[in-house]
Amino acid sequence: MDKTLFKGNTIDAREAKNNFGALIDAARRRPIYIKKHGRKVAIMLSPEEFALFEHMEDLVWGKKAMAAMKKGGFLGPKKSAAFLKSIVRDA
Repeated sequence: MDKTLFKGNTIDAREAKNNFGALIDAARRRPIYIKKHGRKVAIMLSPEEFALFEHMEDLVWGKKAMAAMKKGGFLGPKKSAAFLKSIVRDA
């Protein structure tokens, strides 16, 4: 395995495919971007890093929900359920 392959945090998709085991090992240490045709198309990261992103996303949505509750004008549980049922029924 070429040590310079993961010197940075970006790898070409073909190199990622051909060195998948090393890619997994590198992603455990830091996020690795995968490029195809010169543009970033994916990122591989550890489960711990992904869990951190999920937690941050939950915090953001929680703050938005609290702001909506303070502002008022949201549907509430019963109207939300009815709205979702209407969407499924019409689909």
